[in-house]
Amino acid sequence: MKTRILLSISLLLAIAHSYAQVKIGNNPNSINANSLFEMESTNKGLLAPRVALNSVSSASPLTAPVPSGMLVYSSGGTLPDGFYFWNGTKWLAIQSAGNTRTNYVLVKSPADLPAPISGVITLVAGTTYEVNGTIALTSKINLNGCYMVGMDANNDKLVYTPGTGELFTGTKGGTIKTLTLVANTAGSKLFNVSLVATENLLVRDVIIANCADVGLVRGGNIIFFSVINYAGNTTGITYQDNINLLLDNTAWFSTNSGTFEKIIGTFTIIEKLGGFSQAGTGTIAMDITGITTINEVGNLKNTAFVGTGTRINGIFSKKWEVEAAGINTEKDASATGSLYISTAASTNITNINTPVKVAGTTTATELVRFTSPTSNRLLYDGTKTRTFQVSVALSATAASGTYIYSFYIYKNGVQVPSSRQRVKVYSSLGDIQSLPIVCTVTLAAGDYIELWAENNDDAVTDITAQNMTLTVK
Repeated sequence: MKTRILLSISLLLAIAHSYAQVKIGNNPNSINANSLFEMESTNKGLLAPRVALNSVSSASPLTAPVPSGMLVYSSGGTLPDGFYFWNGTKWLAIQSAGNTRTNYVLVKSPADLPAPISGVITLVAGTTYEVNGTIALTSKINLNGCYMVGMDANNDKLVYTPGTGELFTGTKGGTIKTLTLVANTAGSKLFNVSLVATENLLVRDVIIANCADVGLVRGGNIIFFSVINYAGNTTGITYQDNINLLLDNTAWFSTNSGTFEKIIGTFTIIEKLGGFSQAGTGTIAMDITGITTINEVGNLKNTAFVGTGTRINGIFSKKWEVEAAGINTEKDASATGSLYISTAASTNITNINTPVKVAGTTTATELVRFTSPTSNRLLYDGTKTRTFQVSVALSATAASGTYIYSFYIYKNGVQVPSSRQRVKVYSSLGDIQSLPIVCTVTLAAGDYIELWAENNDDAVTDITAQNMTLTVK
């Protein structure tokens, strides 16, 4: 038997050497002219080597180096069973209908998308649409909760060409990822969606370029724009009445015009983190004038605002925590305020050892999360309870005689004992007596502080604060 097998192999090799073509199976004398090796059978198949592959990057259990094109069937390894070929550096699975997603569509032309109805393409719920190349569309898209993704944002593009309408429309959210989005015809928009309160819209790793109007995103539960490159857009984007608006590492280049980001209406949370805005002359990086309510918090951190244009249009409310390069820091942690006497007045003393509020007209300056609703009062307008350092620089004169006076910081009309400072005023000599006051005070939202004084020697001799600066920080 062994001899017969060796003779058969020798004969096969001899035939291959003679004719440079080999055929095994039915009709061995009929071979395709393009075939080096051909097999033919009506009831038998080709059984490929079966090996256990455990890593796509390892040739094992074959011995390296493995030539490109090597084909095996993996069985019993950690990789899914199936055919694999070696591409020179790793094993690649040979896909088939049985091992690919059923809720997946590769989009190479508009014909791969659902047919539009009344000008709107409504994507099939639960489906991922992968854009391959540039897809020019004349119809709108209703995401309908789907994923619309690309593999390379520089090459995978959706371009909306009409001069009216918008690319993305409807009341349903979805996910847009790794694409370039364009709606560059005058009169068109990229977004014009009005989402119901339960819907989420996630846009990430996207280039938004050369749009006549980036458009409007209204409503929705979570609106999340992350790692977005904005370039060459004539008008920016408006966010309106979103429950949770999250903007993460968005980059607005100086090639954009108009208002980059406009935020209007009512929100629960607004968070803008990282990224930058290059506001050129005549542009507005961020417009907050239309915000009516923030129920919880607004958070603007680590975004760089540069350029000669308007960086922030509007005033941040006390709901905001703002700490970004290129604009003023506004947060409870940096709350500060100061006031000074601009018109001196006599403080009327009616009882010995009985403090009264120091009189005089004051002017407030450098107020951050503080207000001054009346003279000689700084009111904390932040949201978080904080401990502040209070300092007073004071010079005072008495009406007549020489008396000892005490000065205090009062919080909400109650004396802060640690703030007491006593001084003797020699008014008969025409002296102006100076003294400092330093203490710490814990303030909650709405708490206020004032400077009070008392005469410890006489019940009727008034005192005048000639100069007084009260600072809290």
